[in-house]
Amino acid sequence: MGEVDEERQKRMDERFDRDRRDIEKLERKQEEEDERCQRLEELSIKMGEILKNYDEKLTNHDKRILELENVSGTRWNLLVNYLLAGIVGAVAAALMRIILGGG
Repeated sequence: MGEVDEERQKRMDERFDRDRRDIEKLERKQEEEDERCQRLEELSIKMGEILKNYDEKLTNHDKRILELENVSGTRWNLLVNYLLAGIVGAVAAALMRIILGGG
């Protein structure tokens, strides 16, 4: 019976060693996964900040473009108004000249 017990003990020791190595391997993998998750969380936070800054820049660009478009439109409207006033004034002057007999 002594040999049987020794053989059985040897097999159990081999199993325990193999199980211990497997557990250590799983623990290392778990630590690597934890580190990877932490890095992903950090990257996610950074990406959120980048997107927030990008949205703010887009909003600022939209405001600036609208202001520039309004300035151009306002200047164009002023030019058209001055031209119309000049034409109306010239036509009125010509009509007055004709009516008053100057021409």
